[in-house]
Amino acid sequence: MVIIIQLEEVSDPLSPESLQIQASILNSQPAFNLMVEHKAYLDPLEIREDNRKNLEMGEKMLYIKAHSGYAGLITYLPDYGQDHHPWIGLLVIHQQYSRQGIGKTAVHKLEQIFKHQGLHAARLAVQLENKAGEAFWTANGFVRIRSAMDNHNNEVDVYEKQFK
Repeated sequence: MVIIIQLEEVSDPLSPESLQIQASILNSQPAFNLMVEHKAYLDPLEIREDNRKNLEMGEKMLYIKAHSGYAGLITYLPDYGQDHHPWIGLLVIHQQYSRQGIGKTAVHKLEQIFKHQGLHAARLAVQLENKAGEAFWTANGFVRIRSAMDNHNNEVDVYEKQFK
């Protein structure tokens, strides 16, 4: 079955409307929030503050749209200054759209964007306890390259995928 989605650039990640959409997506996955943020539900004002910091670093945000709804969210840094690789910061699928292949399709579309920009690889971090995330990224061709700490002081494994 072909999953049809769109990746839509979020023009203003700090707007009240955008923050409500982001909160709806993020808060549909409380177990993920607990792993990353150490709390099940995030307040739109907390999301706004995180967005503000990330936008200052050059982060881009995309909505994943499917079935005429907001199915998920992707954030990425086009060029992380420490290693000059693009980094996928976040991929969250709304609970009601989970396990439909939307995440896999979204990652493939993001890879196409990166390739079109002349990039040859991407990196990301997965919390050690996020076994579902580890399985997802590994199944999508990412390979563990090292361990590190994320900006929330969580132990993570860093994964990379080389594009062909």
